[in-house]
Amino acid sequence: MRYGEVVAIGVLAALLVLAGPARSIFTDVAHSNDNEFGSGEFDIAVSKDGSRFYNDIKLFEFSNLKPGDERTFTFYIKNRGDVDVSRMTMTLNIKDLEESEMSPAEKAVDNTTDVGELSKYLVVNELRVHLGDQSWTVDSTKGRTLSELSGVEIGLLNGQQLKAGEVLEVEVTVRFSEKAGNECQTDKTIVDMELNAEQ
Repeated sequence: MRYGEVVAIGVLAALLVLAGPARSIFTDVAHSNDNEFGSGEFDIAVSKDGSRFYNDIKLFEFSNLKPGDERTFTFYIKNRGDVDVSRMTMTLNIKDLEESEMSPAEKAVDNTTDVGELSKYLVVNELRVHLGDQSWTVDSTKGRTLSELSGVEIGLLNGQQLKAGEVLEVEVTVRFSEKAGNECQTDKTIVDMELNAEQ
């Protein structure tokens, strides 16, 4: 026999030995299909009276104020989603306007004909928050003017959580300072409020 034939026969014999006898085993397969991850809804809304909630609503309007007057406005924030809110802030963006033509008394002391001064004399007496049977004041606002608070994030939750379906009541009392002078006559302060919630 030639060398090549011997090698071929040896390889064939080795393959037959390795293959061994045919075996039969039980088998089975299991599947799990359409598994999902889904995110919850994160949604807050605001209301004047706690009955209907909106994403955008005018909450208050006070006119004909005179120094010494005090006004309170209340609004409600609802967690309409299904994820708890652990941080809620309110930011006031203030714009002062001269509402109409200046009176003679105002003209004598006011040299800013297109910008009002009213927000410098509107002082927050108290900002109180209610959640269920708990309530607290936000002391960082007490005694500060709307002008000073413009653009400042004001924390509302005080370490609490606003759970799904719960409503936060916010009560703000503002006083028109007795120190205001004629420069505030016929002025208007526009308050744009932004409420920000975080998980």
